[in-house]
This record gives sequence, C-alpha cells and structure tokens, in this order.
Amino acid sequence: MLMACTPEDHELGALLDKSALKFTVAPSSTNPNNIVLTSLTPNLTPVWITPIGTSIKGKDTVNLAFPGTYKFVYGVESDGGLVQADTVSVTINTLDQSALTDPMWINLTGGYGQSKTWKLDVNADGTSKYFNGPVYFSTANYSGEWPAAWYSWIMPAGDYGTMTFDLKGDAHFSSNNPMLSTSASGKFMLYTDKKQLSTFGAQVVHDNSQGGQVANWTTKLTVRSLTANTLQLVAIRNDGQWLTYNYISLDYYNSH
Repeated sequence: MLMACTPEDHELGALLDKSALKFTVAPSSTNPNNIVLTSLTPNLTPVWITPIGTSIKGKDTVNLAFPGTYKFVYGVESDGGLVQADTVSVTINTLDQSALTDPMWINLTGGYGQSKTWKLDVNADGTSKYFNGPVYFSTANYSGEWPAAWYSWIMPAGDYGTMTFDLKGDAHFSSNNPMLSTSASGKFMLYTDKKQLSTFGAQVVHDNSQGGQVANWTTKLTVRSLTANTLQLVAIRNDGQWLTYNYISLDYYNSH
C-alpha cells in the first residue's frame, strides 16, 4: 500500500520590528555601579546580553564594580524569532567599595583604596622563604604533585622583581621583572566565585624556563590559594603540565 505524505506547515510568525522594542538601561539611584535593566515590551520574553552574561528577567540589576564603558544588548523572542535593539553603552566613573569586601580582594590588594606588592618565592641564592620552592609540578587537578624545592633546571636563581595589585580608584596592576627585562602596567580582575585571576596589559611575575612554555599568562589563571601573605597561581604548560607558582607578599619577604 502506498501512502502520500504532505509536508507540515512550520511557517513562523512575523518578525517583530526592532522599533517596537521598549526598555531602559539606567544606573540605580542608590548605587551608580548597579545598572538596572527593565523590559517594557509587553507579553514577550526579554533576552539581555550584559558584560557579565545573559539574563531573561523582565527586570534585573547588574553590578559593575569598576569604572569603564560597558555594552548592553536588549532583545525579545517574538513569533518570528529573536529581535535585538541597538547596543547601549553605559559609562561608569566610580569604583564600588561594597562589591570588594570578599576576603580574596582584601588579601590580594590590602582592601579598598590600598595596594599590595608580591614576589615570587625565590631569591638570588635559590632560597624560598615560605614554600618548598617557587613552583610545584603536578598533573591535572594537582594529581601527583611534586614540591620540587629549587633546582637550577627549574629556573635560574635570581630576583624576579615584584608585582602590585591596587584598588585606588580602579583595579590597577603592574609588574617589574628584571630577570626577563620586562616592566608593564595595566588592570586586573578577580573572579571570586570561580577563584580565578586575569591581568590586562601586564603579566604576573614568572620565569622563562617553565613559564616560557605557558601560552597564556593573562586570562583567568586559577587561584589555588590566597592568604594575607601567600598566593598560589596555576598556569598550564603547553604539554599539559600543571605549574603552581608560589608568591609571598613583599612585607613577608622583607620580614623573614
């Protein structure tokens, strides 16, 4: 028996014209670092693209702790599909002190309006003052970790300089590494929920022996541990080797 099939009709509805989109993007009256997003287009689900991710709430608030110009895109899911308005830019001129109270911010920088300087935990004699060497080796997730102490094949003994994080008006970062003849400054971001650190415009202090085999020294390094005097950052070598770099505060270095 033969049967004829008729294709189903899946025709979408009309695509909403973006001129029909109604919304506001505005700073909160109580905190200029809180940007309030309000969808005013009736009966349609909003789709917000913000600097910290997406949202489908009719009204939402995004906290942007640092000065800068940020971009937002508003859209809705209409019968004909997603339609988006033109990008909206918002300029923030203030640093939000209330967003920087997590202990990670305080330990890394000294707190709001302060700065803190760090050194790689090795000196010109090959001596480490807190950790068992300036770098630990491991496979993924710290499996089979080897705290190797210091050997010349790991990295040359020497003064690797300093790096400084501050929260004076913005999240500033600078590093000076005489072993690599580099000096630069820029900004940084600490992602406390994921325990990650990114720097922009300058790299954290490292060597060239192991660190020269790391492709990325700026974007979202894992913070393995952070106290008032110690900092451990994980970099992944090109061959997959995990490297935990050990730093101590300049105050600790000078007093021990």
